[in-house]
Amino acid sequence: MNIRSKKFMTYALLVLVIPFVSLMTLKQHDVAAESPTISITDVTSTPTYRIDVTVEITLTGYNYDLYTETLYLYLNQSEANILIDLADDEYTGYNSSKTFGRQDEATFEASILSPTLSDGSGEDSAKYNVTVVALTNTDEQSDIVAWSGGYIFIDTEPPKVIFDTPAIGYEEVWGIYQIKANITDISNLSLVQFFVNGEERHRIENPDPAQITFTWDYESYKEVAEEPLIKVAAYDNSSAMNLEDNTTTVKVVGPSLQLEQSIPTIIDSNETLYFNATITDTNNPEIDLDYVGLLYSIDGGAWVEVAFNNLTVDEATQGKFNYTLSPQPVGTMIEWKIYANNTDGQYHEFKNETYQPFVAKSVFPDHILPTGEVEYDTTVTYGLNVTVKLNVTEHSVVNFCYLNYRIDIEDDFEELLLTNTTTGATNDTWFYFEYNFTETYDVFTIIDFYFWVNDSGSNELTLDDGGKYYHIKVMPIDLVAPVINITAVPETIVSGQNITITVTIEESSILLSVQVFYTVNGEQHVVDMTYVSGTTYSASFVVHASTGDKVEIFVRAYDEYYNTAVSEVYQFDIESAKPSGSHSNAWLWLMLIALIIIPLAITFVLLKPQK
Repeated sequence: MNIRSKKFMTYALLVLVIPFVSLMTLKQHDVAAESPTISITDVTSTPTYRIDVTVEITLTGYNYDLYTETLYLYLNQSEANILIDLADDEYTGYNSSKTFGRQDEATFEASILSPTLSDGSGEDSAKYNVTVVALTNTDEQSDIVAWSGGYIFIDTEPPKVIFDTPAIGYEEVWGIYQIKANITDISNLSLVQFFVNGEERHRIENPDPAQITFTWDYESYKEVAEEPLIKVAAYDNSSAMNLEDNTTTVKVVGPSLQLEQSIPTIIDSNETLYFNATITDTNNPEIDLDYVGLLYSIDGGAWVEVAFNNLTVDEATQGKFNYTLSPQPVGTMIEWKIYANNTDGQYHEFKNETYQPFVAKSVFPDHILPTGEVEYDTTVTYGLNVTVKLNVTEHSVVNFCYLNYRIDIEDDFEELLLTNTTTGATNDTWFYFEYNFTETYDVFTIIDFYFWVNDSGSNELTLDDGGKYYHIKVMPIDLVAPVINITAVPETIVSGQNITITVTIEESSILLSVQVFYTVNGEQHVVDMTYVSGTTYSASFVVHASTGDKVEIFVRAYDEYYNTAVSEVYQFDIESAKPSGSHSNAWLWLMLIALIIIPLAITFVLLKPQK
């Protein structure tokens, strides 16, 4: 072989060796792995008896090809900090695992959920030690990390509810009977409820953890002659809010009350208050009534007790009682309740539907409230009159009618005394009030207002839309939004490209703003558009984004009356401005060319016949 051939052989070997060395060097750089670090940031239990563990994972020496792939969760039913030796069992024995794909950041947060830690029996509560470990896609593992909180308790057991009173079913009860239950739970209690026939009558929220006996004074008069179902329900203070209840049935006995007519809540100051009632004992008709009394209080003073008049003279008037309360001064507040017992000592104290004493108020002879109807337009076009009207129906005379209004929500209400302009019939008088606002208010001004009426019996009527006030809004003449037509927009956008957006806008009023908005991966930017001529506006700007980023572009305009329009949204994927490569694609292609084409060329030269 001549010198020339030897040189070619040497060059060929160099060309073949160098690409392999370079390729292996790059490959080794890609797979250079470092162990991830992991920390447990939060451990909580769920209502479904699972443990939710939140962790933070950091991959030192992070690059795109090296990433955290798997997170394992290990649980042990122990207060001790038991760690599993993963080198021996090769990651087996975990309770749950979570797999990740390639990560965008070296440090990221993740959560992992355990399986359900209950078999449904409610008797498998346990303390769990929490341990986690993370692996990379190259099988590098983190340290085995235990939760610094020690252990988490999973409570699957409901509270225990045991009745103390009533101790037996169908116990006879009357008057105010104390329901007593002993309730315990390993996680303390969050709520205790008392029910009668499915209706909640009493609740105790977040009781003292030391409390185990819970009582409720059951006012049983509503269920006289019934056998109501009493239920006590308790929720524990675990994340699952375990519920348990216990029920029993009682028998309500004693006298029952029936009022012959409803007692008014408002009476004239010159009228007496009549009480007519029928008192019977349907459970024990053979037991005689012993006493029926009225208890009443004047203006919150001491309770006074007086006996009802027993009207019983024959079978037709059996159980009939009455009492007459003398007229009281104007403004007197009368509270009252009725008490009755039988000769067996069974009693009831009868009150209203909300278990409170009945209430009646003494007023002027005119105790009927006025009624009113408000008339107004909720919106008024700028420049037109703003008018409010009130029609009042009243049996006597309207002493005062005030209009209260404000122009700004932060202003105080101004008060105006209005004058009645029309009256009607004598027995059913109606009054008409009207007010015209003389000032011209700015566009979008909101006027809040309400009426207050007082009649000759000092009965007051407030018309304020249920406390929300009535509102009148001054609207602009132009209520039509601009019409935006985009006439120029690029078909594609490359990184760093200067683009121009052109629009035409149809609008009868003055435009206050025309802007183009663009977002890059959700981050919004805004550019004011420049008036060109006629109805045309334009704006040019550079989109600073990377290849593959998502870009959205749209135009917004509003006029002097703030009628706003938004154009259609154009969406783009940023394209590359020029070809680019990386060690994992362009360099590998160059190596492939070097490994195939150059050796073929050298071989061709070597095999060529020598002259």
